[in-house]
Amino acid sequence: MRTHLSYQPKDERQAASLASALTRAGADVVPDAHADAAGTDAVVLLWSYAAKAAWGAAQAESERVIPVRLDNCPLPPPLNQLPQVRLAAGVTDAAAAAIVRLALTDTPSGGQHPEPEHPLVISDFGSLGQYETCPRCGVSSDRLRRYVTVDHHNDRALRLVICGACGWQEYGDL
Repeated sequence: MRTHLSYQPKDERQAASLASALTRAGADVVPDAHADAAGTDAVVLLWSYAAKAAWGAAQAESERVIPVRLDNCPLPPPLNQLPQVRLAAGVTDAAAAAIVRLALTDTPSGGQHPEPEHPLVISDFGSLGQYETCPRCGVSSDRLRRYVTVDHHNDRALRLVICGACGWQEYGDL
């Protein structure tokens, strides 16, 4: 799979990490922020507040676009219904594998099928796992947040994933 990695200069560090992870996952990556996407199977669009500031209407519509959210910046309407990956814990090999899976998944073209009510959002929390929905209440993984805290009673630093809708939690040692 040949992939164009589209990003803004402010996101170059994360783009380099993601390009390496995508290569390990089997993708042939074109990692230039301003490279021509012709001849690629998918465009991986790193989305952040820096990307939002530079967003223009001249985005490729005929190519498969996989938005990868680096922060909590909301996606614009043309992108917010696409399957996407949220890097809640930074770039991981598991996140790169999810991006490659999304890029290789066939999607209906020409509006043959109705748009899903909610887009597929894969949130990667590193060692705590990847989630598409909350395991307890089923809301989109956009409602899951990453936290770091200290359990003073047991003298442990913890990494948590907490659902903003129902309060479900998953945790592990930091």
